[in-house]
Amino acid sequence: MTLIGGGIFMLVQPWSIDLYSYSFVTILAGTVGYVVVSHFPE
Repeated sequence: MTLIGGGIFMLVQPWSIDLYSYSFVTILAGTVGYVVVSHFPE
């Protein structure tokens, strides 16, 4: 969840176009990681 939050922060910040570009990859990686972990048995 922290990774997704970091990606959203990178998406909305106005300072760096590089961070903006990487935010999509970061959010995608966080989402995929969350889905994988949530499918593990307890």
